[in-house]
Amino acid sequence: MPEKTGNVTVRVSAKTQKKLDDVAANMDRSRNWIVNEAIESYLNIYEWQEKRIKERLKKSEKGGKFYTGGQVDKIVESFKP
Repeated sequence: MPEKTGNVTVRVSAKTQKKLDDVAANMDRSRNWIVNEAIESYLNIYEWQEKRIKERLKKSEKGGKFYTGGQVDKIVESFKP
């Protein structure tokens, strides 16, 4: 059974609309399809981030190990060539 749908109206700049239309044309998809894919992707990322943040907060409440900003910088630098 098809999913029920609703309407959402969004105003974008002419430049953004042109980019959206270009992507849709290049992918041979409708503008609506591109926007729905973008929204779905954003929501999936948001949900993933929210879940991870809540997990880390629970860990911190149980006395989990955390690094200072300086320690994180050193770790990141160690991976650079």
